Amino acid sequence: MTELVEAPVLNSRLRDKRKETEDPEVAEYFKAKELFTNGINIASKIPDDSNEETLKAHEKEIRESTKCLVEAFLLDEKATEMSPRIMSLAQQYEKLLKLQYDYSPPEEADTFEPEFTRESLILVIWLLFNGKQYQFCIQTLTIALRQLDPSLHPRLLHLRASCYLAAGEHKHCIKDLERLVSIHPNFVDAYNIMGSIYRSQGDRMEATRNFKIYIEKANKDSTSYAPALYALSALTIQNANATTIGNRKQVTQNLRTQQALNYYVRAKEAEVRYNYLYGRTPEMTDAKRTAVALFEPEHLKESTKVEKGSKKEAERLKILQRFFASSQNNQGKKCNSCSSQVRKDVNGEVGSEKKAQLLVCSGCGSVNYCSKECQKNDWKNGHKQQCALLKGATLKGANNK
Repeated sequence: MTELVEAPVLNSRLRDKRKETEDPEVAEYFKAKELFTNGINIASKIPDDSNEETLKAHEKEIRESTKCLVEAFLLDEKATEMSPRIMSLAQQYEKLLKLQYDYSPPEEADTFEPEFTRESLILVIWLLFNGKQYQFCIQTLTIALRQLDPSLHPRLLHLRASCYLAAGEHKHCIKDLERLVSIHPNFVDAYNIMGSIYRSQGDRMEATRNFKIYIEKANKDSTSYAPALYALSALTIQNANATTIGNRKQVTQNLRTQQALNYYVRAKEAEVRYNYLYGRTPEMTDAKRTAVALFEPEHLKESTKVEKGSKKEAERLKILQRFFASSQNNQGKKCNSCSSQVRKDVNGEVGSEKKAQLLVCSGCGSVNYCSKECQKNDWKNGHKQQCALLKGATLKGANNK
């Protein structure tokens, strides 16, 4: 499954600290919350029945309440909450719409105020989305994209992509998200979702590209900022393993390991900020679990759990932990068999200029040897098993579908 971080419902703690952040998501949430509260207050003063007399007497309030609630949903659905009263208000609104049609002259029967068509469609989308009727919601959103003003298309595409994601239709989800960022490049959440999908599919390069764009564009107080950094940390390690083989690329591997560590440190800092704003630590994601296992193995038992039946995965993590721990604390390359830092040769034919150039395992590109003899001995003593793991290690997060 694609792992996404569900944004928390903003609480009273953040309400007190809202002036301390410039995250546009926070501003939109509170604006949506204000609209939602206003709409509910208006609806509470309208009799909860659909008699024609009631509808005519309270037409203005019904329209005003519906408009506020729909605007709130379009801004941020997390600031809204479906309730029986909203459902009955939707029925009142639809009957009011029908009354207008029934009493219109024939020549005006097909001419409605734009707000009616717009509010009616969004109400249906809201009800279907809240009820997790994703396929029907997709159909209604498709109609809305054809009929409603283009200014609403980014939000409608985002909602339809969310439905596709929930339905497991990743190809259509990505297609909508790509269309979304083509018309609204700063709709940053789209990059985070695409990064998560590509990571779940094992496409590390595309996942890395999208997460990097997200980190570049997103506000540092965004709820998905720390998880995206954890994902980048894990992906950078994986890309280093997959593309670095031989002495010439050892430097590249070391640089990527350091880059992965930098992402990890930034993620930890983002979590501190998150805790300050929201009063709790972000949930444990698979990307975070992988990163903790690599960079803080001493906390593995406290911070991560290995699922039953995954002994092979646990062994792979242990091997990777040992390797990356040695990489971070390395004071110079050493032979993986005898710990020599100088290249040796039984015939004494190695020139002095090559003594510092240790051999590198051509299989995994992760360990060094001072001589072919040591390489053979280490192969017999266990590297044969470790080599395949280090070479083909695809960490748990990329394959946890």
